[in-house]
Amino acid sequence: MIGTEFHSPTTGDQFIVISPHRVMTNAHVVAGTDRVAIEIGRGEFDAEVVLYRPDVDVAVLAVPDLDADAMSFASGPVQPGDDVIALGYPLDGPYTASAGRVRDRIRLRGPDIYDSQTVVRDVYTVRGKVQSGNSGGPLINPGGQVVGVVFGAAVDDPETGFALTADEVADEVAIAPTLTTPVSTGNCTN
Repeated sequence: MIGTEFHSPTTGDQFIVISPHRVMTNAHVVAGTDRVAIEIGRGEFDAEVVLYRPDVDVAVLAVPDLDADAMSFASGPVQPGDDVIALGYPLDGPYTASAGRVRDRIRLRGPDIYDSQTVVRDVYTVRGKVQSGNSGGPLINPGGQVVGVVFGAAVDDPETGFALTADEVADEVAIAPTLTTPVSTGNCTN
C-alpha cells in the first residue's frame, strides 16, 4: 500500500490520514451518521466528525486511537495528461489501485451534497475507473503523493471521475490538527 488510506467497514468508502489522529473523507460518506468508525486491516477505530462541509463535500474525523503516518500531499498541482491513481475499494470489492489520467482542472459548478444550493469547486476531471467505494479516497501521483480527494463519477460516462484538488482541501488539511469538537453531520443524503 502506498501511504496510509482506510476503508470504512459500513460504507466501503475511503479515508485519508492527513495528520496525527485525523482523517479526511467526503461529507456525503458520513452524512446523517450517529456513529463513525474506520477500519485498517482487522482493527476498527471509533471516530468523531470534527469538520463537516457539505458544500465542498469534505469531512475531517478525529480518531484518537489511530497511530498512523499522514499521507504526503504533492507540492503543486497535476497537469492535464498527467498519470494519477485512484485508491479504494470500488463497489465494496477488494482494494484496488485504478490507473487514470488527468483530463483537466476545472471550476466545477454543481449542487452541494444535499442538492440544495449551487456551489463551485476546484476539481480534477479524471479519465479512469472511479466508482462507488472510491469516495473520500486519495487520488495520488505515481510518486504516492496525494493530489486530490475522489468524490464522484460522471453518471453519463463510466470513464470519468472527479476529485477535489489538493488546493481545494488545503485549508481543511491545515486546520485538522486543531479540530477537537464533534460537529453534526446533518441529514443522510439518500
